[in-house]
Amino acid sequence: MKNILTVLAGLLILGIVGVIAVISRNRDIPAPDTTDLIFERPAVAPENNAYTYFLAATNSFYWPTNAALVNDYLDGKPCDSALIQELVARNAATIQAVGQGLKCGVCLTPEVTGFDMRLPYLGPWRSIGEVMSAKTKLDRLAGRYAEATSTCISLLQFGDMTQKDAGSLIHYLVGVAVLGFGLEQAQDLACDKGMSQEELTRLSGALAMLGPFDRGLVRALKVEYTLVVQIVDQFRDGKFGLDELIGLDGEKPKSMWTSKWIPGYFFQPNTTKLAFANLYRVMISNAPLCYADMKRYDVEASLGLKTAKETLFTKPNAAGRIMFDIFIPAVDTLLERKCRAECNVAATRLITACNAYAKKEGRLPDDLQVLVPACLAAIPADPYDGKPFRYSPSLGIVYSVGIDLKDSGGSSKVPVEAKDDTPAKRRWKAEDVVFEIKAHQ
Repeated sequence: MKNILTVLAGLLILGIVGVIAVISRNRDIPAPDTTDLIFERPAVAPENNAYTYFLAATNSFYWPTNAALVNDYLDGKPCDSALIQELVARNAATIQAVGQGLKCGVCLTPEVTGFDMRLPYLGPWRSIGEVMSAKTKLDRLAGRYAEATSTCISLLQFGDMTQKDAGSLIHYLVGVAVLGFGLEQAQDLACDKGMSQEELTRLSGALAMLGPFDRGLVRALKVEYTLVVQIVDQFRDGKFGLDELIGLDGEKPKSMWTSKWIPGYFFQPNTTKLAFANLYRVMISNAPLCYADMKRYDVEASLGLKTAKETLFTKPNAAGRIMFDIFIPAVDTLLERKCRAECNVAATRLITACNAYAKKEGRLPDDLQVLVPACLAAIPADPYDGKPFRYSPSLGIVYSVGIDLKDSGGSSKVPVEAKDDTPAKRRWKAEDVVFEIKAHQ
């Protein structure tokens, strides 16, 4: 009996030593150097900051109680055009304020200090973009091409400035969305036979000034990383607990398992910060690249997130892994959204150039190269595979290979599940991303 107890005691001691050894091998690392992820905000006087005027536009903005009115009009659905005209007229001061802001060189929005910070101006900015889009369409259909082109150019610049100077990811996405409204109207203008050579040239010049789309994304990613670090530090300092982090039923937790009560083995703030830093660095390095050249980052494998949740709690830095799982950005979605914006701009530039050529020559060009340098400085690259944008004069289209990186000859075929989507959504789900360039009759 004495020998058995001695053996059990020895096993217990070995177990304790083993646990201590495991914990000691999984201590936190020194604070990582992340100075490359700091975004330095410039100093801008209010009178030189477009935000001052865009905020004034927001404050004077009128939006109808029938929120579907503008969308229906832009989608070509039956609606009362008199109501659209009234909406545009009531927002004359708003559109004028946007124009004043566009004279500034920068749009520096208030610093985002937390994920829970409200950004009440962003929703109205998107809606202002829709109203400006509606005004462009109204003027075009009424034959007021010079006015339609001017409003469209302002709309393009409004979205472009918002995305270039993005103060967070939501800023960036709103800017890209507003720019998308302008590009849709620019394509309709370019294809309208009533557009003069002068207006096509003016529109083409404005399109050439759009972008780049990586600068704003990089700024936004650096801001987002700062916000993630803030969450890590708040948890480290005991300002909220593990139950709150996991979000049990969205209610206030009954127990506060803060970092003060969690051994270092289960929460390593510096290790967590480094994991996030490495992810954001990969995203930033991908921002200027075409989709085919982007490096893939296995975010699940990086911290063992493929492990079953119940096993996750036994691993080193379990709390950090949970944070990574909660706050990780939608990597592929963000990078592909950037490529979509670049693709849309490139296609719109080509549509405008081809129609300008057709107005002069009476036909579409046999090859895009004839547009250089009279209409274009160079043939835009496909942001998905980096090769020159594709063109089919017989089909009257320009197209990108899209996310599958396969050239399907300009095919607009979509999966069965996408057939009921809007044309704008179907475009990005088709075998190729196709844009028509034939002028409307």
